[in-house]
Amino acid sequence: MRRAGEELDLPPKAFQVLTYLIDNRQRIVPKQELVEALWKDTFVTDDALVQAVTALRRALGDDPDNPRFIRTKARRGYQFIASVQGCGGPTGGRSASVWVAPVSRRVARRLFVAIQAGYLLLYGIALYFITDAAEVLGRLVGGSAVGLTLVVFLALAGTALRLYLGTTVSFDHPQTAVKFARLFPVLLVVDLLWALSPLLSAESTGHWEVLVAIPVLAYGPFSQRTLIRTAYAFGGGGTESG
Repeated sequence: MRRAGEELDLPPKAFQVLTYLIDNRQRIVPKQELVEALWKDTFVTDDALVQAVTALRRALGDDPDNPRFIRTKARRGYQFIASVQGCGGPTGGRSASVWVAPVSRRVARRLFVAIQAGYLLLYGIALYFITDAAEVLGRLVGGSAVGLTLVVFLALAGTALRLYLGTTVSFDHPQTAVKFARLFPVLLVVDLLWALSPLLSAESTGHWEVLVAIPVLAYGPFSQRTLIRTAYAFGGGGTESG
């Protein structure tokens, strides 16, 4: 095991815990399962597992309160949460390259929720100026009534979507990554439509402001996907295991 090119000295059991967690990173591994798998035919207390995990965290420089590698689920078990890329070793053995995000998963989740709040603010502004928005949009879609319906529909649909995503990430639901992946096509369409919203105020604002705002809003869904992958780097969102 190496970190930044430096070989780390790990107790054998700590290394076995690491490989077991990596191999089962798609789920929370119960403590009893780890004990039964790694201390076969040996009677040990929970302290043996705790000591192995502590040694592993010390070697990785991982903070149990703000984990980047091993996440503890109270009274449940442990889960490896960093992204892993497997490859063949020089002697045909197994090796793994672990990607560590530049920010912690807690920061990534908070940034994601902040983006949802930003979109909710955008929808609120659109509804506050709904008469003007409907009039401008109506010139493009065939009447202010149609424009009004479209603005209201997009704002309400967007609000429901943002509240759902914000709540899911705030509660740290284990299936967050899976749910987001399924919703991403819808999110992409909705966000790209809202990315054009600065055009509605082009007459009252400068064209440069509009040209800057559109690409920033168009990047919105992709930035959210990056944050989800950072916060739930183990992929698939994880599945709870009893």
